[in-house]
Amino acid sequence: MFTQNQSNFTSFGVIGLGLIGGSLVKALRCAYPEAIIEVADVNQAAVKAAIDEGAATRGVDIATLDFHNCEVLFLCTPPRIVCELLSRIDGERFGIITDVASVKAPVMAAASILTNFVGGHPMAGSEGSGYSSAEEGLFKNARWVLSIPENCAVPGNMLAMLTKLIRTLGAEAILMDAVEHDRRVAMISHLPHVAAFALSEIVANTNDTAMKQLIGGGFKDTTRIAASSPSLWTDIFSESSELIPSLEEYIKHLEDYLALLKHSELQGIKAHLITAAEFRRSIPEGLRAKSHLDIEGEAK
Repeated sequence: MFTQNQSNFTSFGVIGLGLIGGSLVKALRCAYPEAIIEVADVNQAAVKAAIDEGAATRGVDIATLDFHNCEVLFLCTPPRIVCELLSRIDGERFGIITDVASVKAPVMAAASILTNFVGGHPMAGSEGSGYSSAEEGLFKNARWVLSIPENCAVPGNMLAMLTKLIRTLGAEAILMDAVEHDRRVAMISHLPHVAAFALSEIVANTNDTAMKQLIGGGFKDTTRIAASSPSLWTDIFSESSELIPSLEEYIKHLEDYLALLKHSELQGIKAHLITAAEFRRSIPEGLRAKSHLDIEGEAK
Protein backbone atom coordinates (compact mmCIF):
# COMPACT_ATOMS: atom_id res chain seq x y z
CA MET A 1 0.00 0.00 0.00
CA PHE A 2 2.74 2.44 0.95
CA THR A 3 6.41 2.33 -0.01
CA GLN A 4 9.20 4.11 1.84
CA ASN A 5 10.35 5.94 -1.30
CA GLN A 6 7.00 7.67 -1.92
CA SER A 7 6.97 11.44 -1.65
CA ASN A 8 3.19 11.90 -1.75
CA PHE A 9 0.11 9.97 -0.72
CA THR A 10 -1.97 8.65 -3.59
CA SER A 11 -5.04 7.22 -1.84
CA PHE A 12 -7.33 8.45 0.91
CA GLY A 13 -10.40 7.36 2.80
CA VAL A 14 -12.90 9.66 4.49
CA ILE A 15 -15.63 8.50 6.85
CA GLY A 16 -18.25 11.18 7.40
CA LEU A 17 -19.25 13.72 4.76
CA GLY A 18 -20.52 16.57 6.89
CA LEU A 19 -19.06 20.06 6.82
CA ILE A 20 -15.52 18.99 7.73
CA GLY A 21 -15.44 15.64 5.94
CA GLY A 22 -17.07 17.03 2.83
CA SER A 23 -14.70 20.00 2.76
CA LEU A 24 -11.77 17.62 3.24
CA VAL A 25 -12.82 15.47 0.28
CA LYS A 26 -13.15 18.53 -1.95
CA ALA A 27 -9.82 19.95 -0.78
CA LEU A 28 -8.06 16.60 -1.28
CA ARG A 29 -9.41 16.30 -4.79
CA CYS A 30 -8.13 19.78 -5.63
CA ALA A 31 -4.71 19.12 -4.11
CA TYR A 32 -4.35 15.53 -5.35
CA PRO A 33 -6.34 15.37 -8.62
CA GLU A 34 -5.15 11.85 -9.51
CA ALA A 35 -5.64 10.33 -6.05
CA ILE A 36 -8.10 7.57 -5.20
CA ILE A 37 -10.54 8.98 -2.64
CA GLU A 38 -12.98 6.52 -1.06
CA VAL A 39 -15.80 7.80 1.15
CA ALA A 40 -18.36 6.40 3.56
CA ASP A 41 -21.36 7.96 5.26
CA VAL A 42 -24.77 6.86 6.56
CA ASN A 43 -26.19 9.54 4.27
CA GLN A 44 -26.04 7.95 0.84
CA ALA A 45 -27.15 11.19 -0.79
CA ALA A 46 -23.93 12.81 0.43
CA VAL A 47 -21.86 9.91 -0.90
CA LYS A 48 -23.60 10.15 -4.27
CA ALA A 49 -23.10 13.91 -4.40
CA ALA A 50 -19.36 13.58 -3.69
CA ILE A 51 -18.99 10.98 -6.44
CA ASP A 52 -21.15 12.86 -8.93
CA GLU A 53 -19.10 16.01 -8.38
CA GLY A 54 -15.90 14.09 -8.98
CA ALA A 55 -14.59 14.76 -5.46
CA ALA A 56 -14.76 11.08 -4.48
CA THR A 57 -13.73 8.04 -6.49
CA ARG A 58 -16.10 5.51 -4.94
CA GLY A 59 -18.38 4.91 -2.00
CA VAL A 60 -17.72 2.38 0.75
CA ASP A 61 -20.32 0.54 2.79
CA ILE A 62 -20.42 2.19 6.21
CA ALA A 63 -21.25 -1.19 7.78
CA THR A 64 -18.20 -3.05 6.44
CA LEU A 65 -15.72 -0.18 5.94
CA ASP A 66 -14.25 -2.14 3.06
CA PHE A 67 -11.75 0.43 1.85
CA HIS A 68 -9.69 -0.92 -1.06
CA ASN A 69 -7.01 1.76 -1.45
CA CYS A 70 -6.34 3.93 1.55
CA GLU A 71 -2.97 5.22 2.76
CA VAL A 72 -4.59 7.83 5.02
CA LEU A 73 -7.99 7.26 6.63
CA PHE A 74 -9.74 10.34 8.03
CA LEU A 75 -12.50 9.89 10.60
CA CYS A 76 -14.75 12.93 10.21
CA THR A 77 -17.64 12.11 12.51
CA PRO A 78 -18.70 13.39 15.95
CA PRO A 79 -16.38 12.27 18.79
CA ARG A 80 -18.57 9.44 20.09
CA ILE A 81 -18.82 7.91 16.64
CA VAL A 82 -15.07 8.30 16.11
CA CYS A 83 -14.51 6.24 19.26
CA GLU A 84 -16.97 3.60 18.06
CA LEU A 85 -15.35 3.43 14.62
CA LEU A 86 -11.90 2.99 16.15
CA SER A 87 -13.07 -0.21 17.82
CA ARG A 88 -14.13 -1.60 14.43
CA ILE A 89 -11.22 -0.60 12.21
CA ASP A 90 -8.50 -3.04 11.21
CA GLY A 91 -5.51 -0.76 11.62
CA GLU A 92 -3.17 -2.97 9.60
CA ARG A 93 -5.08 -2.14 6.42
CA PHE A 94 -4.13 1.54 6.53
CA GLY A 95 -0.95 3.60 6.55
CA ILE A 96 -2.17 6.37 8.88
CA ILE A 97 -5.50 6.67 10.67
CA THR A 98 -6.43 10.13 11.91
CA ASP A 99 -9.51 12.09 12.95
CA VAL A 100 -10.82 15.66 13.04
CA ALA A 101 -12.72 15.64 16.36
CA SER A 102 -12.56 18.75 18.54
CA VAL A 103 -12.00 16.68 21.67
CA LYS A 104 -8.86 14.58 21.75
CA ALA A 105 -8.50 12.79 25.11
CA PRO A 106 -11.40 10.31 24.69
CA VAL A 107 -10.47 9.71 21.06
CA MET A 108 -6.83 9.04 21.93
CA ALA A 109 -7.93 6.59 24.62
CA ALA A 110 -10.14 4.73 22.15
CA ALA A 111 -7.28 4.65 19.64
CA SER A 112 -4.76 3.20 22.09
CA ILE A 113 -5.16 -0.24 20.49
CA LEU A 114 -3.75 1.14 17.22
CA THR A 115 -0.11 1.96 16.53
CA ASN A 116 -0.76 3.95 13.34
CA PHE A 117 -3.20 6.49 14.77
CA VAL A 118 -2.45 10.23 14.89
CA GLY A 119 -5.00 12.47 16.56
CA GLY A 120 -6.02 15.49 14.52
CA HIS A 121 -8.17 18.59 14.77
CA PRO A 122 -8.36 21.29 12.09
CA MET A 123 -9.35 24.56 13.74
CA ALA A 124 -11.75 25.38 10.95
CA GLY A 125 -15.48 25.35 10.46
CA SER A 126 -18.59 27.42 9.98
CA GLU A 127 -22.19 27.51 11.13
CA GLY A 128 -23.12 25.28 8.19
CA SER A 129 -23.64 21.55 8.39
CA GLY A 130 -23.81 18.66 5.97
CA TYR A 131 -22.13 18.03 2.64
CA SER A 132 -24.07 20.86 1.02
CA SER A 133 -22.19 23.32 3.25
CA ALA A 134 -18.75 21.86 2.46
CA GLU A 135 -16.13 24.26 1.08
CA GLU A 136 -12.95 23.36 -0.76
CA GLY A 137 -11.08 26.24 0.91
CA LEU A 138 -12.33 25.67 4.46
CA PHE A 139 -8.86 24.81 5.83
CA LYS A 140 -6.95 27.72 4.34
CA ASN A 141 -5.15 29.79 6.99
CA ALA A 142 -6.24 27.39 9.74
CA ARG A 143 -4.24 25.65 12.44
CA TRP A 144 -4.40 21.83 12.33
CA VAL A 145 -3.54 20.23 15.66
CA LEU A 146 -1.79 16.86 15.66
CA SER A 147 -1.59 14.74 18.81
CA ILE A 148 0.84 11.85 18.50
CA PRO A 149 0.35 9.02 21.03
CA GLU A 150 3.26 7.40 22.83
CA ASN A 151 2.70 4.06 21.07
CA CYS A 152 2.66 5.62 17.59
CA ALA A 153 4.75 3.53 15.18
CA VAL A 154 4.16 5.64 12.07
CA PRO A 155 7.54 6.23 10.37
CA GLY A 156 8.93 9.74 10.51
CA ASN A 157 8.76 10.17 6.73
CA MET A 158 5.04 9.35 6.74
CA LEU A 159 4.39 11.82 9.57
CA ALA A 160 6.28 14.38 7.52
CA MET A 161 4.10 13.57 4.51
CA LEU A 162 1.02 14.10 6.68
CA THR A 163 2.22 17.58 7.66
CA LYS A 164 2.97 18.27 4.00
CA LEU A 165 -0.58 17.19 3.14
CA ILE A 166 -1.97 19.59 5.74
CA ARG A 167 0.12 22.44 4.31
CA THR A 168 -1.08 21.56 0.81
CA LEU A 169 -4.66 22.01 2.04
CA GLY A 170 -3.67 25.51 3.17
CA ALA A 171 -3.41 24.84 6.91
CA GLU A 172 -0.51 24.74 9.36
CA ALA A 173 0.16 21.66 11.48
CA ILE A 174 1.13 22.07 15.13
CA LEU A 175 1.89 19.41 17.71
CA MET A 176 -0.10 19.46 20.95
CA ASP A 177 -0.74 17.14 23.86
CA ALA A 178 -4.33 15.84 23.85
CA VAL A 179 -5.15 17.02 27.38
CA GLU A 180 -3.73 20.49 26.74
CA HIS A 181 -5.62 20.63 23.45
CA ASP A 182 -8.90 19.86 25.18
CA ARG A 183 -8.31 22.47 27.89
CA ARG A 184 -7.54 25.17 25.35
CA VAL A 185 -10.24 24.31 22.82
CA ALA A 186 -12.90 24.13 25.54
CA MET A 187 -12.22 27.80 26.25
CA ILE A 188 -11.80 29.19 22.73
CA SER A 189 -14.29 27.01 20.82
CA HIS A 190 -16.70 25.04 22.97
CA LEU A 191 -17.45 27.85 25.43
CA PRO A 192 -18.19 30.40 22.66
CA HIS A 193 -20.67 27.94 21.19
CA VAL A 194 -22.42 27.59 24.56
CA ALA A 195 -22.56 31.38 24.85
CA ALA A 196 -23.92 31.81 21.32
CA PHE A 197 -26.54 29.09 21.75
CA ALA A 198 -27.62 30.55 25.11
CA LEU A 199 -27.93 34.13 23.82
CA SER A 200 -29.87 32.98 20.78
CA GLU A 201 -32.18 30.91 22.98
CA ILE A 202 -32.84 33.81 25.37
CA VAL A 203 -34.07 36.02 22.54
CA ALA A 204 -36.01 33.16 20.91
CA ASN A 205 -37.86 32.58 24.19
CA THR A 206 -38.97 36.21 24.50
CA ASN A 207 -41.56 35.74 21.74
CA ASP A 208 -41.04 39.47 21.18
CA THR A 209 -41.55 40.03 17.45
CA ALA A 210 -40.59 43.70 17.62
CA MET A 211 -37.32 42.84 19.37
CA LYS A 212 -36.46 40.30 16.71
CA GLN A 213 -37.10 42.87 13.99
CA LEU A 214 -34.47 45.11 15.59
CA ILE A 215 -31.72 42.49 15.43
CA GLY A 216 -28.62 43.87 13.77
CA GLY A 217 -24.96 43.10 13.20
CA GLY A 218 -23.93 42.80 16.83
CA PHE A 219 -26.39 40.07 17.66
CA LYS A 220 -25.84 38.32 14.35
CA ASP A 221 -22.05 38.33 14.75
CA THR A 222 -22.22 37.10 18.33
CA THR A 223 -24.69 34.30 17.61
CA ARG A 224 -23.53 33.21 14.13
CA ILE A 225 -22.25 29.86 15.38
CA ALA A 226 -25.56 29.17 17.13
CA ALA A 227 -26.80 28.10 13.70
CA SER A 228 -24.45 25.09 13.91
CA SER A 229 -25.69 21.50 14.13
CA PRO A 230 -27.36 20.89 17.53
CA SER A 231 -26.70 17.15 17.26
CA LEU A 232 -22.98 17.61 16.64
CA TRP A 233 -22.57 20.14 19.42
CA THR A 234 -24.54 18.08 21.92
CA ASP A 235 -22.00 15.33 21.28
CA ILE A 236 -19.03 17.70 21.55
CA PHE A 237 -20.31 19.31 24.76
CA SER A 238 -20.83 15.90 26.36
CA GLU A 239 -17.29 14.77 25.51
CA SER A 240 -15.54 18.05 26.38
CA SER A 241 -14.23 17.36 29.89
CA GLU A 242 -12.87 20.89 30.27
CA LEU A 243 -16.07 22.67 29.23
CA ILE A 244 -17.61 22.78 32.72
CA PRO A 245 -14.67 24.60 34.36
CA SER A 246 -14.51 26.95 31.38
CA LEU A 247 -18.22 27.66 31.70
CA GLU A 248 -17.87 28.21 35.44
CA GLU A 249 -15.13 30.77 34.81
CA TYR A 250 -17.29 32.52 32.21
CA ILE A 251 -20.23 32.67 34.62
CA LYS A 252 -17.93 34.18 37.27
CA HIS A 253 -16.91 36.91 34.82
CA LEU A 254 -20.55 37.63 34.01
CA GLU A 255 -21.26 37.86 37.75
CA ASP A 256 -18.39 40.34 38.08
CA TYR A 257 -19.96 42.48 35.35
CA LEU A 258 -23.35 42.19 37.06
CA ALA A 259 -21.96 43.32 40.42
CA LEU A 260 -20.14 46.26 38.85
CA LEU A 261 -23.27 47.34 37.00
CA LYS A 262 -25.44 47.05 40.11
CA HIS A 263 -23.07 49.35 41.99
CA SER A 264 -22.44 51.67 39.04
CA GLU A 265 -18.71 50.96 39.20
CA LEU A 266 -17.97 52.61 35.88
CA GLN A 267 -14.18 52.52 36.22
CA GLY A 268 -14.27 48.81 37.03
CA ILE A 269 -16.46 48.14 34.01
CA LYS A 270 -14.18 50.20 31.78
CA ALA A 271 -11.10 48.32 33.03
CA HIS A 272 -12.71 45.01 32.04
CA LEU A 273 -13.69 46.39 28.65
CA ILE A 274 -10.20 47.76 27.97
CA THR A 275 -8.59 44.38 28.69
CA ALA A 276 -11.10 42.60 26.45
CA ALA A 277 -10.90 45.12 23.62
CA GLU A 278 -7.09 45.19 23.55
CA PHE A 279 -6.91 41.40 23.41
CA ARG A 280 -9.50 41.16 20.64
CA ARG A 281 -7.68 43.77 18.58
CA SER A 282 -4.42 41.83 19.01
CA ILE A 283 -5.82 38.76 17.23
CA PRO A 284 -4.77 38.92 13.58
CA GLU A 285 -7.04 37.75 10.81
CA GLY A 286 -6.08 34.49 9.12
CA LEU A 287 -3.11 32.37 10.15
CA ARG A 288 -1.81 33.13 13.64
CA ALA A 289 1.83 33.77 14.50
CA LYS A 290 4.21 31.30 12.90
CA SER A 291 4.75 28.06 14.82
CA HIS A 292 7.14 25.21 14.20
CA LEU A 293 6.38 21.51 13.94
CA ASP A 294 9.41 19.46 14.81
CA ILE A 295 8.94 16.11 13.10
CA GLU A 296 11.91 14.13 11.90
CA GLY A 297 12.26 14.10 8.13
CA GLU A 298 9.67 16.83 7.50
CA ALA A 299 8.64 16.77 3.86
CA LYS A 300 9.51 19.88 1.88
